[in-house]
Amino acid sequence: MPQQANLPNRSHNIETDMTINILHVEDRKEEAQFIQMMLGRSPDFEVSVTQAESLAMALSELAISNFDLVLLDLGLPDNVGVEAVETIRNHSPNIPIFILSGDERQTTAIAAIQAGAQDYLPKQHMVGQVLARMTQLSIARQKRLRQAEEDSLTDGLTQLGNRRASDIAFEQRRTRLGNDHAMFGLVVVDIDRFKAINDLYGHDEGDQVIQRVANQLSQASDEQWDLHRHGGEEFTVLFPVEDLKELSAIASRLQASCTFSHGPQDLIKISVSCGVTAVHSDDTFRTAFKRADAALYASKGRGRCCSSVHDGQSIHPILIHTDFPSSIAIHVPCVKANSPN
Repeated sequence: MPQQANLPNRSHNIETDMTINILHVEDRKEEAQFIQMMLGRSPDFEVSVTQAESLAMALSELAISNFDLVLLDLGLPDNVGVEAVETIRNHSPNIPIFILSGDERQTTAIAAIQAGAQDYLPKQHMVGQVLARMTQLSIARQKRLRQAEEDSLTDGLTQLGNRRASDIAFEQRRTRLGNDHAMFGLVVVDIDRFKAINDLYGHDEGDQVIQRVANQLSQASDEQWDLHRHGGEEFTVLFPVEDLKELSAIASRLQASCTFSHGPQDLIKISVSCGVTAVHSDDTFRTAFKRADAALYASKGRGRCCSSVHDGQSIHPILIHTDFPSSIAIHVPCVKANSPN
């Protein structure tokens, strides 16, 4: 069974005070106890160490508990070498891995780092302060990498996922589809006459409209949905469906949530148009988006502030819509009637 030890720190540091939850993958109990003792001497943090005596036990612990760091020995009874790093990285990609090994060869250290380890320390060179410091640095480095990754997937204006995040979420959903009949939905949402809003009221006001539409869409979305800003005034929503009829209902729900007045004296009347389609296992983001975008364009052609569905063969109007277009035309008079925006 995994063994756990809670080791108190010797002093209290307000700026660095923290408890680090460590999974120590080591089959030798004496070495595990020695390392726990050295970590317990750190003046900067407390540690809670869970020992796993094999790679299989480590994976089981990772499945049920949250850890800040994995201390990994490369000579395990059920796995020898850097393959263990790859296995843990594939299982828990966000957890930093720190190698403690009896192998001093530089080639092994390089291979471990290339496999995804944050640091490599030969056991022969292990000193308590060095181990504690490298532990902190490994965690801090991984957090910076994770934050940088999150920033690269986040739209700065709305704090929604960006287009890259949408691509990733789409592929994750697609790979989870079990058979040819399984599907999920994709809605493309576009703010009506947004260029005219920018031209008449300025880009700052336009940014506020984008932020408010993002908030309205967020409130109208379920937890199981993925909402992203695709770019400009366009958003995408991915959601699970079991029936094609759900596509129309969800598109109408999103469209209705974004019909509101905005700005000084509520002069700016905001609406959106939507295009929706079902996504199957043989789709790519490009093919599915092309169908949803064609449905969106059909909605624009019908007068905006409405939704259309692409069933894979043809486009059909969704009849539930609001009466905002006439109000928009009053307050955005410079827009041509045949404008697709």
